[in-house]
Amino acid sequence: MRTQLNCPQCGTPFAAEVNQIIDVDSSPQLKQQFLAGQLNVAVCPACGAGGQLATPLIYHDSAYELFMVYIPQEIHMSQMEREQMIGRMTRQVVDNLPPEKRKAYLFQPQTILNMQTFAEKVLETEGITKEMIERQRKQSELLNTLARADNDVIDYLLKDRKGEIDETFFAMLQSYIDNAQQTQNDKLLVKLTNLRAKLMTETPAGQQLEKEQIAMHRFSRDAKKQGGISPALLLEHIVKNLGNDGAIEKLVMTGQSALTYDFFALLTAELEQQEKDGNQETVRQLTAVREDLLQVQSQLQAASQQMVDEAMATLQALLRAPNKEEAIRQNMERLDDAFMYILSANIAQATQQGDQDHLQALSNIQSLIVKEIESQYPPEVIFLNQLMEAESEAAQQALLNDNAHLISPNLIQMVEAVEKQVEGLGQEDLKDRLQAVKDMIQARL
Repeated sequence: MRTQLNCPQCGTPFAAEVNQIIDVDSSPQLKQQFLAGQLNVAVCPACGAGGQLATPLIYHDSAYELFMVYIPQEIHMSQMEREQMIGRMTRQVVDNLPPEKRKAYLFQPQTILNMQTFAEKVLETEGITKEMIERQRKQSELLNTLARADNDVIDYLLKDRKGEIDETFFAMLQSYIDNAQQTQNDKLLVKLTNLRAKLMTETPAGQQLEKEQIAMHRFSRDAKKQGGISPALLLEHIVKNLGNDGAIEKLVMTGQSALTYDFFALLTAELEQQEKDGNQETVRQLTAVREDLLQVQSQLQAASQQMVDEAMATLQALLRAPNKEEAIRQNMERLDDAFMYILSANIAQATQQGDQDHLQALSNIQSLIVKEIESQYPPEVIFLNQLMEAESEAAQQALLNDNAHLISPNLIQMVEAVEKQVEGLGQEDLKDRLQAVKDMIQARL
């Protein structure tokens, strides 16, 4: 929900997205935003001041029958006002649920007194315990200290607290580096980059991470040379990294598409050859890898089938919905790549079978989805698409006349961003058309 705010620093009025209801069933992306610390964050466009807004939150996750509410202490309310607000938010959640999901736990939400407890309960649904949270808190504290410390203090801390520096710590450090880049804090960026380089060479976790990065770089380089990832290439790099479980895990994650029958046939042949050569340790390692990868393949197949089933269920729900536009808006977070693939496959099947009624219904759903997606685009993106799709230069000039308020240096930057995306794709006609549109816009500035 867009809410009008006034910057406490400079007084500038601006609009920000504020969400008070996190219903994991209907809006799972809000849970991820909350866990990433990105929910209800407002930044003043004038002075850059900002942070997380203090706002009431109600959280619902039917899978865990978790229903809780948090009202910040800094929001001054009487007890009656708090109860009224909790009642309104509770009704809003319950009213949006189908009757069969309105269970008893929903009528008495847990009242959480502080944000830390609220966050811990959400994290527990992700399998993250209080002990893990406490460890990450200590890691965050250590990272903040290292970022400010001189070299002598850093050396001491690396010896004293080396057990806290693991893959999670490096991920946290990378997020700090990314933030320093985005905020153009060059002094902090240099400090953090130097710290990462030191940790990579002087800590066991850093040395392991460096090995994994080298393995992934070589894999990506060879895949690029041969034009893609093949079963043979994936196996070759797994064999090269036997004994380095972290590197193998990352190779498999990147090369999931190569975990085919051919891959396992090649792996079996490699095992037999190593056994024939008497390399018992290599045989033991490859056997363990094969067992792990068979399990991974089984999990991937199950996840893929679940994705297809969920996409089909969503498609059927949209086809049955009396108000399809509203149903699409309510299910936008479920209309992902898997859903669009299933929709396209169903359209192709209906076309092949000559089922015109079903084809028309599916095509209507597809058109409404495209319309809804386009309605969420910024006006500049819609305008640029119109310019690219216009059939003649005269039509483009007419669009430029009608949308003079959208012509700005930002529009030029948008065209240049698209040019970078299509660079190297061999689409010369598209590149020429983009350049022509860019020239027209520049002529109006």
